Amino acid sequence: MNALPPGTTGPLSFALEGDGIRRAAAIFDRESVRLATALRRALPFLARRNVPIVLSWARAIPVSELLNSLTRPIFITHLMVDPGSAPGALVLDAGALSLVLDGVLGGDGRSLPPLSASGLTAPQNALIARTLEGIVLAVGEVLLSRMGVRIERAEEQTEESEAGDGMSIVCAFTLGDDLGKLMLVFPKTALGVKAVSDTLNADDHDPRVLRALDGVDIELVVELARLRLTLDGLLNLKVGDTLPLDVPIGATVSVRADERVLFRGTPTTVGGRIAVRIEG
Repeated sequence: MNALPPGTTGPLSFALEGDGIRRAAAIFDRESVRLATALRRALPFLARRNVPIVLSWARAIPVSELLNSLTRPIFITHLMVDPGSAPGALVLDAGALSLVLDGVLGGDGRSLPPLSASGLTAPQNALIARTLEGIVLAVGEVLLSRMGVRIERAEEQTEESEAGDGMSIVCAFTLGDDLGKLMLVFPKTALGVKAVSDTLNADDHDPRVLRALDGVDIELVVELARLRLTLDGLLNLKVGDTLPLDVPIGATVSVRADERVLFRGTPTTVGGRIAVRIEG
């Protein structure tokens, strides 16, 4: 076969891997009702209170970015996921932890227990860990029967332990009216998403493959800046306020696909719209 033209291996890998991620996310969307039912079975007090459990999103995201976006405290139960014997996780944010603790302790949901951002107490840790055992079993039954994915708890973890590195596929459920979030974190390989960038060989792929993928969309992200605000600062924002971006005029910004930097560019304008001139 003919070799691929120089520079085409990267975009091809993004197209192939991105398509696999979209298929995996679509499977979670299809099975979201069954997964939500499993969560209600494991957390019966939510059903008694008519607290809805709804799939918010399912997508690929770096684990570090996911954890940094959550309100503390958080609790992470590490999982072993097959096929692949790869690490996954079950993650609860502060709102979900308050709901679960209140329900386990017999509360009525009207006054959720306040939690310290520094972490849960030892009794709270024990209650959450025991409750999550039921969640892993209930959700695991659905994953195995519907998707052929087996999960089991790994060694005991604390609420601030890491949930692994790199990009994972995350299935996020919202509890109630955005009262909290419960997230299932899966390695891409366990869901049939192959890291083609590790195996793609430009010398043994037919260029016709590239032509067949001409119509595959690749989502590019131009990252101008990321901001961190206190909750008070966020609540006090009003129309007319300005958010300064930590990007000097003339500085380069990243253009990414699937969280991998493809290019660097300089912000500019074209036809009255913000644009980026690719420079490297």
